[in-house]
Formats: sequence, structure tokens, C-alpha cells
Amino acid sequence: MDDMDDIADFIEPASASASASASASASDDNDSASVFTTDRLAITSDYDPTLNHTTASLVGSVTDSVNEHVYENGRRYHRYKSGRYPIPNDDMEASRENVRNALFSELLGGQLHLAPIGDTPQHIMDVGTGFGDWAIDAGDRYPSARVVGLDLSPIQSVWIPPNVEFVVDDVEDNTWIHGSDFDLIHFRMVAVVLKDPAAAARTAFENLRPGGWVEFQEVYPRIGCNDDTLQDIDEYVVTRYYRLATHVLRRQYGWDLFAAEHLPRQLEELGFVNVQRRVCHVPIGYWPKDPRRMQHAFLFEETLTEFMAAMQAKPMSGGIDVVDEDGERIVMTADEVDDLCDEVRAALRVKHVHAYIPFHFIWAQKPERAPV
Repeated sequence: MDDMDDIADFIEPASASASASASASASDDNDSASVFTTDRLAITSDYDPTLNHTTASLVGSVTDSVNEHVYENGRRYHRYKSGRYPIPNDDMEASRENVRNALFSELLGGQLHLAPIGDTPQHIMDVGTGFGDWAIDAGDRYPSARVVGLDLSPIQSVWIPPNVEFVVDDVEDNTWIHGSDFDLIHFRMVAVVLKDPAAAARTAFENLRPGGWVEFQEVYPRIGCNDDTLQDIDEYVVTRYYRLATHVLRRQYGWDLFAAEHLPRQLEELGFVNVQRRVCHVPIGYWPKDPRRMQHAFLFEETLTEFMAAMQAKPMSGGIDVVDEDGERIVMTADEVDDLCDEVRAALRVKHVHAYIPFHFIWAQKPERAPV
């Protein structure tokens, strides 16, 4: 059976012009997908800047700050462009990213992407590569390709396929491309942490080969439920947490956790064609009957739990004092944030609420020929 047949029942197609609400339509606990298993659910960084690593000539900045780190509240962060990205780059974050990579792999039935790049691509970039899981997998999957992973932190393993290399650079600079004529430029959970995702997509468009593809894989934290097990979604604790995180990250860093809603239209406006979107509904809680869907719930639980810990270490450290989009001031003490996170952790284990969170997969093609 074709891989896409395996995932068709639970990944829902949506046209670029479809609204986000239509894209997040019903999915039930009988959804199915092929399960991709991995034995790498906890890794540590092997990075050593003293080694003669293949990325040495590609590092975007040659200052000492590239190889240094900052420590705050018991967590480690990048020093290069310090403060640009408030999520840690330590071993706890490595574990979270590895689990998240396993979740995406399962959602895609073991595939790395949905863009149809063929079996022998020559040039692939992974933007916001983090610890490099996706780039390393792409290098193994496509030995024909040079795979470049880009990130603010030099935290990737030195034990990588010979066709993979990592660079330290900032996608927000819009000068981050290391090469051109890419077959695929891949963004996973990156649009939500950019001030201007369209600017990054524009740079990608300019450096794709004619006929090349861009793909975004993003969470869209608008919680859904298909039955009466959740009477008030707006007051559901996971909804409340994401709403709070959205206010904090927008105010402090200019991020938009709902960026996936606008991406298809933005890609069309930039000149991309064949813009496509598919939406997967990931269960929140231990309610699915299908064991594969239950595995998705387990992986999402661990990913969100560790994300909350990262948020408490820096963006929400010491409490919250922000203004929402309606001009209302939101003030919470550190203890109140702790209590909210405890409620979320409990919600991630319940069986009686059939909630889900959408993940969006959006891919688009650069035209084969420039318009006349």
C-alpha cells in the first residue's frame, strides 16, 4: 500500500483558499496512520567546536559567540543573537525535539515531507534545524542530495551522514541562504517563531530551483472536539494555556502561534503555485481507541509538557504581565502559572474529553518558468 493511502484517513486535504476553520474539521478516534517507530527518543549533543567539523567553513558568523552559550534558570541558551529565541538548546530540549520528530514521523507514516521532490533530489535545506534530526534523516533518505541544516545554535551531532552539513545563521536576517537551486527548503515549527514568515518564504522562493518546493510543518493551536465531551472549548485548560502563550510570545518576541492560518495565501502572493495544505488532528488525552492514535497522544503529551517547562524557564519566568489583542491586561504570578501548567498536564492524560489539536502541512512549488 502506498504511504499516502496509510495516512489519508486522518490527514485531511484543504485547498489554499480554504479557511482555517474548514481545515480543522472533524476527525474521530477511528483515524489511522502507519506507525513509524524510533529508538532515538533521547539524545545529547555531541557538538565540540574544537573538532574539525564539516560546518566550519559554513558558519554564518565567525565570532566567538557562535560557540558559546548562556545559562539562565538552570537551562542553556544560544549566545549568538542572544535572546532571539527563548527556548533552551540543552539536553532536555534535545529530548523534546527528538520526541517531536518522532511525532511528525508517525503523522506522516514515516515520510519526511509531503512535497513531491522525487527520489534523487540534489540540494535540500532544513531551516531551524535545531538538533538536526530531520536533516540527518534527510541525508540518510537521499544520499544523492547535499543537505544543509541551519540554526542559531551549533548543537548538532558531529556524527552525521557525509552529505549533511550544518550552519549557524539567523533566518530573520533574510540573508541566511547557503547555496541556491534547492529542490526543497523545509521549515518545521519555524513559521510560528518568526516575526515575518512571509519574508523567510520569499527568500526561499528566490533560492529554489525552478520547480523546487517549500514545505512548512506547523502546529495550529485552535483546539477542536467532535462531540459533546467538551462543552466550552474556550475555557478548556489547553486552550487557555495556548492563548496565554500566544499573548506572551507575541508581546515579547513578535511571534504568531497561528501563522499556519495565513501561509497558503502568503505563498500564493509570493508567486508559488500548486499550494497545498493537509491537516492532521492530534489527540489531546488518552481517549483514542486506535493504538496508533494513542501513540500520537503520548508523544504530544511529552512534547507539550517539556514545552511548558521551557516557557516557565524564560518567557513565563517570574509570572506574566501582558496585554491581549483586546487591550485587556493579563497578570499572573509564577505560582498561578505553575497551577495552570499542572492543570494542563492533568488534561493531557484524561480519557473523557475527546479533544484534538491540528497540525498543518503546507507545501508549494516555485514555477518551472518565470511568468512572462
